Amino acid sequence: MMYYQTLLPSMSSGAGFDTHYYVSLIRGRGLLFADQQLMATQKTAALVKAYASDDGSAFRREFARAMVKMSSLGGVSNYQVPTRVTCCMLAQESDY
Repeated sequence: MMYYQTLLPSMSSGAGFDTHYYVSLIRGRGLLFADQQLMATQKTAALVKAYASDDGSAFRREFARAMVKMSSLGGVSNYQVPTRVTCCMLAQESDY
């Protein structure tokens, strides 16, 4: 069995946001090295512990705030950048 397959049952209880991801980090079972690095500093470890300690509402609340903040940033206005019509393909010069 592949390494990631042994972790999947402990990573999530379904398709929605929940605390299992953060509980796994506390247990030292992050799926990726970068995930586990969230436990490397006191500041980020405190966030992991806060998100692991409730029903997922703290994470959902902060995620919603971040999405609202990102949506208020606006787009690029100083220069024109290509927009991909098909996400899996590079934009062509004729697209911009």
